[in-house]
Formats: sequence, C-alpha cells, structure tokens
Amino acid sequence: MRPASSRAPRQPPPPLPDDPAGLSRAAVDSARAHGFAAAGVLAASRPLSFERYRAWLEKGLHGEMAYLERDAAARERFDAILPYTRSVLAVARAVTGHGPGNVAQFARGEDYHRVVRRYLQAVIEDLRPLAPRGTHFRVCVDTAPLLEREIAARAGLGFLGKNGLLIVPGLGSHVVLGEILTDAALAPTAASADPGADRCGTCTACLDACPTAAFLAPRVLDARKCISYLTIEKRTPFTPAEEAALGGRLFGCDECQDVCPFNAARSAEPVGRAASLDPEEILDLGADAFRARFFGSSIWRATHEGLARNAAAALRREASR
Repeated sequence: MRPASSRAPRQPPPPLPDDPAGLSRAAVDSARAHGFAAAGVLAASRPLSFERYRAWLEKGLHGEMAYLERDAAARERFDAILPYTRSVLAVARAVTGHGPGNVAQFARGEDYHRVVRRYLQAVIEDLRPLAPRGTHFRVCVDTAPLLEREIAARAGLGFLGKNGLLIVPGLGSHVVLGEILTDAALAPTAASADPGADRCGTCTACLDACPTAAFLAPRVLDARKCISYLTIEKRTPFTPAEEAALGGRLFGCDECQDVCPFNAARSAEPVGRAASLDPEEILDLGADAFRARFFGSSIWRATHEGLARNAAAALRREASR
C-alpha cells in the first residue's frame, strides 16, 4: 500500500464537531451496546512502537509473512488507510470458544473478522447522524496495516502482556480487536500510555509455557517458532522439528494465554463447541468440501492444503505414540 502522500486526497476532512467529547461518548456507548467488551478513542498519531516493529521485521522474525514487510510503511501513518484520519475508535470483543482443543479458541465459530466488521458497521450507522456532515469512516479488522494492539492499549482498553497480547482488565486476553478510523475529530477517552510498559510484574508464566520457546524476550516473538504461525500462516512443508513441536494441534495455539493469571477464571469454564477437529476427517476433505465446511470461519485462513498438512502431522504423531 502506498503512503497517502503519493495519492491525491479523496476530499478534505469535515468541520470540527460541536462536542468532540460527546461524540466520543456516543461512539463508546454504541460499541458497548453492540456487544464489545471494551472500547476507547485515541487521536491518530504516529505509533509509538513502529521502530520496534521495523526492527522485528529486519531480524526476519516474521517468517513467511511477507505482507507484513510489504505494508510496513503504511503502519506508520493512519492516513495511508483513510485520508485525513484524525481519530480511532478501538474495540475488543470477547472470544466465545473456550477450553482445550486442537483449534485455537478464537477460531471456534464464525470468522471473527466478519463478526467484528458487522457490529462496527452498526456503530458507524449510529454515529452518522451525530457526526459533522461529510465525515468518513473506515472499519478495520486485523487485515488493515495497523499496529492493532498498540492502538487498543493507547485507547485505554487494557495493557500488553509479556506474550504481546492485549489483556483487558476483568476479562483477560481472549479477545479479538477492531477499529473504526474517521476523519472526524473525537476527544480521546484515555491518557496516552506507553504500550511497552510492564504491567505483569515478575510473572513469566506465558513465556515459560510456550511449547517452542518462541519468545526471545517479553513481547518479542520469533513467529517462525510459534505454533499459531506454523499451523496458520506457514505455507511451505514442515521441517521434522516443526512437526514435532505441533503436539497434534491443527489450527493455532492458546498455551501462552491459558496459563496467564488474568485468564484464570476463564479456564474454569466448560469446553465450548468445535474445540477440536478430527484429523482423519480433515484429510478426507476435498477442496470443495473444505470450502463448504470452512468458508466463513477463521480456519479458512489455513487453506485446504495447509490444514491437510497439519492433520497429516497430527496423525503421524498419534501413530508414533
């Protein structure tokens, strides 16, 4: 994506609202009314963690996720996504799946991108009559080039744990994130905070529990070792060491979240539906059957070939035990 400065502006921003604080309150109230567990507004300024992100890319810790490097420059500027962006509404939605299984909890059900986008569109419809004439909005859910967890932390939704994930007080880290970018000037709802500040104290449970020792330091992940990366993003065949590390998982990994003290209450809940997939059944799926079953779910991201590769690895593991 090219920086906004290389493109002709779509049109000028709208006039300032009469009550920026009131518009922010309306945005947060609407988000909560549409089922988001946390919401907050921040001014669209340069990300504080961009240099750390660039250094992470330069070390090659993103593995085969070439798109992260390709759109890196866009992550430095909100107006690369929406011209004249002035404000961002950040939201967090609780993940409904829970308990152990070979599918990560966020992926048990409808694709969260669709769910979050649907309800953020509803928030926009609530805001349109209140915003200045000519206001523009853009919904972003993971796929836009944003440093989402920093945005959420700076908007006051929570803080970043040592595993790099957003922890929402009273809820934990099993949340999915979304944003509305707008060229309207909304009042920030929280004081600007350093997303790298340590709120975990001496606890290192998440770092210690990682099955592949993928954390090089607090909040520094070598994605090439992460089981979520291996089962979802990696497109090439597994090495023997990578396959051995999967532990039978087919899509994602929740280890660094499940041991977190902030998620303790959640671990006591009963297991949700679709916690696991049958590897043999997955191997028997043709391309059309894969599409019919998983299109519209997060598991679609793994691709037919990738999920079959993961299933074959799980069956080889079971046969060797």
